[in-house]
Amino acid sequence: MTQILLLALLAAPPLVETPAAREQARLCEDLVGEEGLLACRRALSLGLGPARVGPVRELMARRLVALERWEELEAHFTEDVRRHPDSAVFQFRLGSTLFFALGRVEESLVPLGEAVRLDPARAEYHATYAQALSAMGRPREALAEFEEALRLDPDVLAGRPAAQAVLEAARRGEGWPR
Repeated sequence: MTQILLLALLAAPPLVETPAAREQARLCEDLVGEEGLLACRRALSLGLGPARVGPVRELMARRLVALERWEELEAHFTEDVRRHPDSAVFQFRLGSTLFFALGRVEESLVPLGEAVRLDPARAEYHATYAQALSAMGRPREALAEFEEALRLDPDVLAGRPAAQAVLEAARRGEGWPR
């Protein structure tokens, strides 16, 4: 059975990337704002080759951030998570969007916690998860995550005064600082 599947995959025609899709991918790179976003969408809808899909989706996410289209960014990252459920990066991006951009703290806990589980060596993931836990009124759990983040990278909170304030509140056993 496995051999038959392998033979079928080898015999399948390669995905043909049209010149129109390539041109839209180029425009996605070159244009900004709504025009760039539209070009990214067109490139994806016209059927890019597998090697181009990821970079175009990355550019599309950047265009959505620049346009502050947070709900669309959430949908974009939700699709990335659906396509790559074991990607800590996509889980983190979805959780961060829910938390910071949309203020949906409780919803952010699942993807942020999943990012930490998938890549426990990333201090930034622990620090962001800690902030969300604190915002949910869970300072002891937040403190544990902050401590792990600082153990992994003592400078993870450098230049992040708001995160430092959340850490100090967690150390005092308080929730999100007001």
